[in-house]
Amino acid sequence: MTGLSAGSLTAGLHNTLKQLEAKPRQWVESKLQSYSQTLFQRIFSKQTQAFSQIPGPQPLFPIGNVWALQQGKPIWQVLGEQGQQYGGLSLFWILARPSLVLNDPDLIQQVLLTAQQQTNPHSHEHRANQADFYKDIPRKALRPILTDSHPFVAKTAGSKWQHLVKNNPFNMTYFREWMETQIQPLQVFIESRAEALVKQSETEMLPAYEVIQKLAFDGFSLATVGQVFPDHVFEQFNTLCATGTDRMNRSSIANWMIPEEPKGKHYKEASRQWFQRFSEVLETTQADPAGGSLLDWVLKRGGSAFTPEQMRNFCAGVYPGGAVSAPSGITSTLHLLFQHPQALSALQHDLDGLFKEPLTLERLENCIPVEQVLRESLRLWPPVPFFTRNTVGATHLAGHEIPANTQIFINNWFLHRLSPHWHDSDSFQPERWDTKTLAENDYGSDYFFPFGRGERACIGQDFAKFFMRLTLATLLAKVEIEFGDQPHDQEFYFGVSVPRQLKARFILRS
Repeated sequence: MTGLSAGSLTAGLHNTLKQLEAKPRQWVESKLQSYSQTLFQRIFSKQTQAFSQIPGPQPLFPIGNVWALQQGKPIWQVLGEQGQQYGGLSLFWILARPSLVLNDPDLIQQVLLTAQQQTNPHSHEHRANQADFYKDIPRKALRPILTDSHPFVAKTAGSKWQHLVKNNPFNMTYFREWMETQIQPLQVFIESRAEALVKQSETEMLPAYEVIQKLAFDGFSLATVGQVFPDHVFEQFNTLCATGTDRMNRSSIANWMIPEEPKGKHYKEASRQWFQRFSEVLETTQADPAGGSLLDWVLKRGGSAFTPEQMRNFCAGVYPGGAVSAPSGITSTLHLLFQHPQALSALQHDLDGLFKEPLTLERLENCIPVEQVLRESLRLWPPVPFFTRNTVGATHLAGHEIPANTQIFINNWFLHRLSPHWHDSDSFQPERWDTKTLAENDYGSDYFFPFGRGERACIGQDFAKFFMRLTLATLLAKVEIEFGDQPHDQEFYFGVSVPRQLKARFILRS
């Protein structure tokens, strides 16, 4: 052993440990951290060299910057605070995988918008655009819960994606006309569900998100396929969502960690039954499309070149995004209003006037108090607080050459909540959404994009906004909602930030 005995090595190690014991804990931790940082730089020198000019926290061996998540903060908050410290473009390491964090609206424009859509498309400097990036982690992780018929899973905005978007029922020319017909039946349904929640609340506080999610799931079913399914179908849906959540959590560390399709027998059976159910729905509706659902309208009025399988997959695919994110937005809004009783009282006064005559789509959309409250809630607690993309090839961004297949986090949570664009940005102030603010910060704008930006923003967002507005207005006109003292913590579920811990009681308004 080159002149060193085992005994001398043991003695040397013992002396080193004794020296460390004599030092303050903070000094020891600092030395270990420095050693870990140096080790990371040396072992992954090839990767770190490519990103040496981009600021960010020092990565530790072997976990990179994942240590920052051990403080109990969700990743979108960690990435937002990183933007405060390092600016609009920074680096975050997930193990040995480098990820760019975008907290700058101009850079986000370049990633999510085409050159024609960008506010400065004629700039002489090189500007990336949507074609330089593709979807990676969510696309694979959520398959086959979302099938190839759903535009969300298309890697790029190519011809396949364009075909899926053009023929999607949410894109039909008569879609707004159809939504108008849904006001009355959905209002009746929501009022009926509110009365049931009041009865259930007589004996115990209810899990707020879960009961609102069930309301949204059943409301989506009634509107899109014309029926409310038995309760076990909702449970089946959440089985699929739980599998998707697990796959997303693992794939965020390394995409190779998940197979192309889930392997569990329980999942496979739930998936088979799920799609079989919508095959039967489609067959029944094709035989007699006489109802008022969206599926009925598409089969009667046409406009879509979807095959029967694609139409079945559309019906099955309405839920994975909307029936998770919409109830998150509704629950968060209700909780914020409970925490701000003056805002709630003012809104309910306006709602009493709104329902003095039959509600129409135009009157609902032009009810500014509802819109102010909804937008302020979506600003503070966006159901999707970040988006991801990958570089197709080597790409220039903010003066840096970014290697191919680099993961990118697009952090709308930062721009909604931490940006100086918003005065007193952490506070709930629906009144901030005056006429000027509403016009300058529309959905999909620089500092407000809860449904994404550009061509690949959520294709069902118009229906989601319609359903959230109608549900909030109808519920708050009908009932008082009291929440427990649980904090408004959000957890990651099927690609969505949801307030699962909240408990609520529903009481009929006098």
